Amino acid sequence: MAADTTKERQQYALQTIFSFFLGLMVLAFIGIGVNTFYPQPEYRENPEIRELYRQQEQIWNKNREGELSPADQAKVDEVQERIDALQAEEEDIRQIWSRNTSIVLIIFATAVMGISLVRSEQLRVISNGLLLGGLFTMVYGVGWIIASGESIARFGVIVFALVVTMALGYLKFVRGREAVAPAALVVGPGGEVDAASFAPLVARIEELEKRTEAAAAALGASREHEG
Repeated sequence: MAADTTKERQQYALQTIFSFFLGLMVLAFIGIGVNTFYPQPEYRENPEIRELYRQQEQIWNKNREGELSPADQAKVDEVQERIDALQAEEEDIRQIWSRNTSIVLIIFATAVMGISLVRSEQLRVISNGLLLGGLFTMVYGVGWIIASGESIARFGVIVFALVVTMALGYLKFVRGREAVAPAALVVGPGGEVDAASFAPLVARIEELEKRTEAAAAALGASREHEG
């Protein structure tokens, strides 16, 4: 008995490790796949920005004492405004990429978590691994939307992720358990026992009840005859 219990615990531990590893593989597959077909914008030094910095440097070099004339100061301010505008454009491109990537990741995460509900009782280890992978991908996607800096889009994506997570959690752990409970009896972490396996026992109990009722009826008829 102890050996069987130890074996069940080892099997359960291996199943947990496999499910966790499968979840990480799902995360890696989706993350690398999205970045492959929709790569992150590479940081490249803008030639225009470099030229603007050079112009600023030339203006400062003409005024070695550090005091700029009103005309030079206006020129420096104008160049700096142009630099800030170009850098803001590059930042907007990166934020748009972060937002789009987050949305794509969360869509894939939702799809994987939905697939994990299919035949979840028959393929419990695979189902748990896909569920973990979907959750990991969901967290990864939420991280990118936070990095995007867009408050409205960030709030909308986080609300969507929360609703999806709660809905799938209900389907996985509440509704699924209610549907399985009448048909199966949980005996431990190793699996479940189908209610159909109790059919012979139920039949015997019903047969005994019929015999008991027949015996009681016969005994009652015998007493009436004696009386």
